[in-house]
Amino acid sequence: MVCSALLLLPLLLSNGAAFTAVQQSMSMQRYRSTSTTHLFSTQASPLEVVDSEAQDDPFNSYEIADTQKTIAFKDTKVGSGSTAEKGNLVQVKYSAKLMGSKYTANIKEFEVPNQVFQTGEQRCLPGLEEGMMGMKVGGSRLIRVPPNKGYGDKWYRGVVPPNSHLEFDCTLVNVAQNGGEEFMMKLEQFGIERAVGAGLCFAYLALSPIIEKKMAGM
Repeated sequence: MVCSALLLLPLLLSNGAAFTAVQQSMSMQRYRSTSTTHLFSTQASPLEVVDSEAQDDPFNSYEIADTQKTIAFKDTKVGSGSTAEKGNLVQVKYSAKLMGSKYTANIKEFEVPNQVFQTGEQRCLPGLEEGMMGMKVGGSRLIRVPPNKGYGDKWYRGVVPPNSHLEFDCTLVNVAQNGGEEFMMKLEQFGIERAVGAGLCFAYLALSPIIEKKMAGM
């Protein structure tokens, strides 16, 4: 019996060592697996690093400098009517002021209570018209215009200095949807009283030769 036990002892010891080695190997595998998982878990998701506040607001970041070449605008009131698009006959009212100028800040000559014009036909300041696109009737918008889209490097009417940056406060009053609305908007722009007066003058000029002939034959 003693001899048999002595013969089995090396075998048990070797199996125990093998079992211990297997345990250590499994433990290392678990450790490596756990370590790898930890590394992946510490990597930030692309969605987590996006900061919406880091993006500059073009209106607030507008610079009164020669490098500023694009307009910037901010809606102060969003309208609910038709949208202003290129080619529309629009009716607007606006005021303007100089930005960062040593001259008077308010341009009284540009306090326009009513203006009707066809977009896309260069009837309006390029930067102002560009800033109006996309507005809805009833809406108001602040539009900042650099010199290259404003009045350039020369004086304008003695009130706008060269290389001036302008801020317009613009309201979209109406957008014509058909020929009838276009006629009424143009008539309103011209002035109904003036239109009536002009009509009477044309009628008199047309009828005066006939009246003179009749009076001469009497």
